[in-house]
Amino acid sequence: MKPEFISFYYHLVIAFVLAVAFFYGIKWLASIKWKDNLSAFWPLVINIVRRPLLTIPWVLFFLYSAHFWPGLEGVAFNDTLNLIQKIIFTIYPAWFIWEVSLNMQALLGGMGEQWRKRLSHSVIARSLQLVIVISTLLSLAQVFGYSLSTLLAFGGIGGIILGLAAKDWLANFFGGLMLMLDRPFAEGDWVRSPDRSIEGHVEKVGWRLTKIRTFDRRPIYVPNSIFTGIVVENATRMKNRRMVENFTLRYEDLGKIPRVLSQIDEALKELSEVDDREPHYAVFIRYDDSALLCQVRAHITRTDRVGFLKAQEAILLLIARIVDEEGASFAYPTRRILSDGPIT
Repeated sequence: MKPEFISFYYHLVIAFVLAVAFFYGIKWLASIKWKDNLSAFWPLVINIVRRPLLTIPWVLFFLYSAHFWPGLEGVAFNDTLNLIQKIIFTIYPAWFIWEVSLNMQALLGGMGEQWRKRLSHSVIARSLQLVIVISTLLSLAQVFGYSLSTLLAFGGIGGIILGLAAKDWLANFFGGLMLMLDRPFAEGDWVRSPDRSIEGHVEKVGWRLTKIRTFDRRPIYVPNSIFTGIVVENATRMKNRRMVENFTLRYEDLGKIPRVLSQIDEALKELSEVDDREPHYAVFIRYDDSALLCQVRAHITRTDRVGFLKAQEAILLLIARIVDEEGASFAYPTRRILSDGPIT
């Protein structure tokens, strides 16, 4: 056995031991349970880029072995190895950033609630992915010997042709980009459009289509370009929901109306479901044909449909209890018949 091979053998063992130590060190860091959120941010980052990190020591070990293996010193071999090395060093940073983009929601959550609310994880993730794909393809083209200026010139001509041939696709693409930047709604929101038959929960906002699940659980796929020309209501972002209910009392209870309405208005102030930042009232509106028409208005903090209906039910039962306690009664349609003589 040649002395240079023995020397390389010892170096190879040392490189292997270092690769194993790095490999298990990364696995250990990723498995640590931290007590406070600030310290847990970096283990979260390590977990996100865990796969590319764990392959780094073995890739470096392979490149080291191939570069210094005795007897493998031909020009063709070195050129091939250098090409492989350039490809790896081009793809690896893209792989790291791609893993970060796939876990952007968890990463923003680890940075704190204020960052998660301030930034849209879908916008950042998809923008990063677009930049990664374009920059990696251009870098790989340079690695294989293509001129970047030629590629950009060809891309300009190709972009004009592509724009003419795929204008609808591009309209949807830029419509999706505007949805991600303006954020009129997010995934999970309940939206409705008075201009189109669109209503339901948003399940996914893509580059070309937005998937909405209707109340009968049917999915509809809306091209993103449509949202640039229609009005969209986002019910999920309501601060409260308004309740307006009419009820009628008998003409015999005219004198009791001020007391009944005052009691209802005071009771509304005590309910936690009623938003005290908004005006609420209980008023007498007008004389109807056979009853006295009253109205109650309140804004309920529960914006979900079930919660709103439960709060509305509680208010309606409260009105009935107060009317009964004050000795009044709800009116129902009546008709009085006047006659000059006995009815036979």
